[in-house]
Amino acid sequence: MQKISEILNRRWVPYTISTCSAVVLYVVLTHFHTIHGAFSALLGYAFPVIMAMIIAYVLDPLVRSFERFPFGKVRNRHLARNLSVALAFLFLLVFLIILMSALIPQIVSSVLTFVDNMDGYISQLLALINSFGLSVEENVEGISLDMTAVTTYSANILGTIAKYLRENLSVVLSSSTSIGSSIFTWIIAIILSVYFLIDLKSIVRGVRRFLRLIVPEDKQVGLHLFLSKCNSIIGKYVVYELVDALIVGFSNFIFMTIMKMPYAVLISVVVGVTNLAPTFGPLVGAVIGAFILLLADPWNAFAFIIFTIILQTIDGYVIKPKMFGGTLGVSSVVILAFLIIGGRMFGIWGLLLAIPTAAIVDFIYKEGLIPWLERRRKEREEAKKAEKEQLRQTGDAQTAG
Repeated sequence: MQKISEILNRRWVPYTISTCSAVVLYVVLTHFHTIHGAFSALLGYAFPVIMAMIIAYVLDPLVRSFERFPFGKVRNRHLARNLSVALAFLFLLVFLIILMSALIPQIVSSVLTFVDNMDGYISQLLALINSFGLSVEENVEGISLDMTAVTTYSANILGTIAKYLRENLSVVLSSSTSIGSSIFTWIIAIILSVYFLIDLKSIVRGVRRFLRLIVPEDKQVGLHLFLSKCNSIIGKYVVYELVDALIVGFSNFIFMTIMKMPYAVLISVVVGVTNLAPTFGPLVGAVIGAFILLLADPWNAFAFIIFTIILQTIDGYVIKPKMFGGTLGVSSVVILAFLIIGGRMFGIWGLLLAIPTAAIVDFIYKEGLIPWLERRRKEREEAKKAEKEQLRQTGDAQTAG
């Protein structure tokens, strides 16, 4: 250990490390697409396992709650764990059934009403365009709103769809196979998550034992604090994001109900779900909701946009800072940079994980890198002072001699 320390303190070591780091960075940047493709392929193979770990991580707090109550008095803790896992999945299934039973009929009714009224909405939209001095009949040939034209256009559309299906049958079959494969993948992930939850304690013990073997003893406390902080950041982020989405969706539903706007449930669900995607999600939800309302009533669409701007302003500057401020405390510029980079590199998953990743990197920077650099600087200054003091003492001794 002392020899390694002596080697690391030599002058050529920092230059060597810097040079090697630069070479590695150059190779990564010049072969980024190849590395990204290999990484994406690896993620594709491991997707069921990764999703199972995420499901188990999200459900573990609920399982531990059930372990304390109602299975806290069960002496066989392994049995208590199994019962808690089963009860957690049962609770989740019942919750989803109740939620879908309440939402699906409303959503289906809204969609059917929207489709039935499509002709009237198109008429209103064309009338609105004409009211601004634009003549649709002059600019677009062949547009007519009588039933004969609508029937003709419908027949042409159906013929086009049938022709496309005949000519692209392999693509349709491939898409159907892909959908079936995705469903099967999610089923495997759910089954794996059950096993992860049942054996989670033994897995954690094994990981801790492995870390104790490879991490120096004086670094283990710091590593434990770091992992605990990361777990706290991710856990609170997931909970707060869900709560924030519920607040936004429910607020939107109350506003649309008071204003007697159509499709309140459908649009509120869309707004709540898209709000889970940071920064760009609320914009997508606003565009979808405004488009649906624009066909029904342009004034409703205008009022919806104004309310969405106000709601997102309150959510961005009041609600989210109150919920995330004490946990994350990350600069908005840093979060935006992580959102852009994560979204471009990993799509929707990059957007979803950008904020907790930014918080963890910010924590490493503030609590790890900066204190380490300050200690190094202090040690160098103390070493220089000691060296000067030693030279002074040596000079005094020579003078006295």
